[in-house]
Amino acid sequence: MMTNLIMAGILLCLLGLLLAGAKYSPDGTHFFDRENSGAMRGFWCLIVALVHVPVGYQNRLQDMIGSFAYVGVTFFFLTSVYGLRLAAEKRPESIRYFWRHRLPKLLVPCVLANAVRMAAYAAGGSQVSPWMLAAIGGWVRWLLVCYLIFWLCYRFLPETYRDWAVCGLVAAFSLAVYLSKQSGTTWCPEVLGFVWGILLGRWKNRFTDWTDKGWLAKNAGLCLLSGVLGVGYLMGKGIPFWGDYVLKIVLGMAILGLILGLNTKISIGNRVSRLLGAISYEVFLLHDVSFFMLEKVFPGLNSGVFILMSLLVTAALSLAVQRISARVLDILIKKQ
Repeated sequence: MMTNLIMAGILLCLLGLLLAGAKYSPDGTHFFDRENSGAMRGFWCLIVALVHVPVGYQNRLQDMIGSFAYVGVTFFFLTSVYGLRLAAEKRPESIRYFWRHRLPKLLVPCVLANAVRMAAYAAGGSQVSPWMLAAIGGWVRWLLVCYLIFWLCYRFLPETYRDWAVCGLVAAFSLAVYLSKQSGTTWCPEVLGFVWGILLGRWKNRFTDWTDKGWLAKNAGLCLLSGVLGVGYLMGKGIPFWGDYVLKIVLGMAILGLILGLNTKISIGNRVSRLLGAISYEVFLLHDVSFFMLEKVFPGLNSGVFILMSLLVTAALSLAVQRISARVLDILIKKQ
């Protein structure tokens, strides 16, 4: 009972965090700008953390929420390439310096997060190796592959074909990895967020124009579609290919379509959500460390208490790493 109450409170707080400061803005000038996309990233990064809660501390409500956490990873891929494409569109020459700017932003937080992980493991009695400092997580490796595809297409292909080449190569990469593994999807459905980000960048005005007329009815339809697909996914996510790949992708598209559709006329963002959006990458990197630390320091915690404390510790660690990363990146940029 206590666990359910705490989990319900966590969910209400997350929704309140997302909606606090929301306002109706029919002019649509706010659509998917830095503040709005950052608020969404802040919400989804905490949802993603819920799916990785250690088995001994999981509960039914956490498991249900975690089943849809992959949408958060999809959203992160979407926002990443949306920003890349916007920068390349505004400053075409920037693609020549792509890796000089992007690699430090990805790798510096990784190294610092690895240092925190090593310190936590050593304090917990686990063996550590200096090589752990250079470890790059699977999700970050997938993002680097997508970055490589984007860079190759935007650096060497004519403008007419760039976006379509990126979409085709990422989709082919996703399907090839899924088929080669036979079991488990890793990041195969989520990586298609990179495709959705490219298409949103191309068709942003078309999308906002489409949602402008009949906004309420269209979003109600997307909500209903997401609900139906969501129930279907909970029932059939164990079915190879059709359940754990195709249905997962379609459901992700429906939920993202609903979120973006609502955002065309509803502006979101507040101080806390902006802060969480700024540290969302670090939250992805560090939430497992928080689980490890709490398991060692406070063994046998109630599931709900463990999850609540994990989110708070993750946010604190992520903020510290983000602040240090920002200083390191400032030094590196000044040297360039």
